[in-house]
Amino acid sequence: MGMICPQYKLLGLGHGPHAVLLLTISLGGLVASGCDRPATVQSLSPSKIQPVQSPAPVIPAPELTTLAPAPTTPRTDSTRPTPQPSAPVDAATPLPASAKPSSYQANPVAALALPPKPAQAAPRVPIRVAIAQQSPYLVIGSSTPATVVDQQGQAVKKLVPTSAENVIVQGGQLQIGAQSAPNVVWIKPESATGLVYVSGRWYRGAIQVIANRGKLLGVNHLDMESYLYSVVGAEMPASWPIEALKSQAIAARSYALAHIARPANPFFDLGDTQRWQAYKGVETEAHSTLAAVEATAGIVLSHEGAVVESLYAASDQIVREVHKGFGMSQNGANQLAQQQYSYQQILAHFYPGTRLAWLQFSS
Repeated sequence: MGMICPQYKLLGLGHGPHAVLLLTISLGGLVASGCDRPATVQSLSPSKIQPVQSPAPVIPAPELTTLAPAPTTPRTDSTRPTPQPSAPVDAATPLPASAKPSSYQANPVAALALPPKPAQAAPRVPIRVAIAQQSPYLVIGSSTPATVVDQQGQAVKKLVPTSAENVIVQGGQLQIGAQSAPNVVWIKPESATGLVYVSGRWYRGAIQVIANRGKLLGVNHLDMESYLYSVVGAEMPASWPIEALKSQAIAARSYALAHIARPANPFFDLGDTQRWQAYKGVETEAHSTLAAVEATAGIVLSHEGAVVESLYAASDQIVREVHKGFGMSQNGANQLAQQQYSYQQILAHFYPGTRLAWLQFSS
């Protein structure tokens, strides 16, 4: 059940006039990678937890972060810090004389040039993220009224807000609460602002549940930018400088696009753990992570006309040992951002020889 995605192109700078860099994203497509990385699937060990007995648990109320202005008074909720002020992004602006070079860079680095922003808005690229693998059961719900539909879009069951249903596999088919269902269903909120609850976390978009060899596979279908809201906050503390968060957003977007072109599984593009990129639904969203993603929407790292699989890790040591020296140190990005480096300078330091490009639909 592979998903055929539309074609996209990269708008970037060539060696002279503006050049159009083409990227085809389709099932089985190839993307240039800065470092080989196995795309095999790691299955989770089967859980010994038995299906939840009725009555079903009450779902906690979701907290959906938006781009509304952050509160001006101090908050006690440490998971929703207010965003840091953004440093200037102009590549021609020199570093302040008072800024001390970080241990990662003895001298100021050149910034990656960003081509002029195209008139066309950045495409909303769909992505499929496995949020549950080899699960004996799932607990599902919705923040708003939602419908469970089959593969043909026919309604199977209605979900009532703030209540939960257990999903198990029985006889190769799904059972949702006391109701039988096909072996593949979709959970779709009826409101655009609705969130889906799956076994402890809230998610944007829709959830696909698949009966697979007696266990359950849960796949979150959503657009790339909504996915990145969570990834940036899961991979970096949301309280870090905005330029570090922007660097993380671009690296994570490029990495995800590489895996859309080379999906891990016929049912999903990548998983939600650090084996791929950490993704925890709206739990790790914050005003600052949304701001970083929106400020860099559509920007990717490219090399010779293809998206770079922009690897990264927590420290320089891990980058050297695991990624053979190619990739971004997240702690290093934080340190550089604290020294007033822009995201373009940070990315130039960790991904030398790459370019920034805009992702656009191919005409």
